[in-house]
Amino acid sequence: MQGFSLVLLVLLLAACGGAPASGKCGSCGPPGAGGLAGAGPPRTPKLEALASRRVELSRKRLLGLRASFDAGKTTIEELVAGSRDVAFAARDSGMRGQALLRVLTEYRDAVSAVRDLMRERASKGLAVDDDALSRVESQVAEAQFWVEEAKQGS
Repeated sequence: MQGFSLVLLVLLLAACGGAPASGKCGSCGPPGAGGLAGAGPPRTPKLEALASRRVELSRKRLLGLRASFDAGKTTIEELVAGSRDVAFAARDSGMRGQALLRVLTEYRDAVSAVRDLMRERASKGLAVDDDALSRVESQVAEAQFWVEEAKQGS
C-alpha cells in the first residue's frame, strides 16, 4: 500500500507541475487559480447560453444535411463532417457529463456506421475510395478516444 501512496503522490505532483510554493496546485486551488487547461472563472450565464446555442445550431445544420443526403444532394462525407461539427461544438463549448457523452457517442456511432457501410461495399466489390475509408477510420479512432475521455471526466 505504501508503494501505491508514493505513486499517487508522484502523480499529484506531476499534475500540479511540481511542489508549488503556495502549497496549492491549480487543480487543487480555487477555480481560476491556474493549473489544468479549461479551469478558469465560473462561466457566465451568457457564455452558457452561447455554448448551448452553438450546439443547437450545429444539430440543426446536421438535420438539414441528413435531409439533403436523403434527397441525393449531399455526399456521405459532408454528412460525416456535419456530425463531427456537432461533436466539436459540444467539446469546444464546454459541455460536460452525460450530455457530452451522449453527443460524442452519437458521433462515434455515426462514423462507425459509415465505416461499416464502406467496408461492406468494398467486400461486395463496389468502388470505395481508399482515401475516404482511411479518413473515416481515423475519425472512428478520434471518436472512440473522445468517448473514453468523456467517460473519465464524468
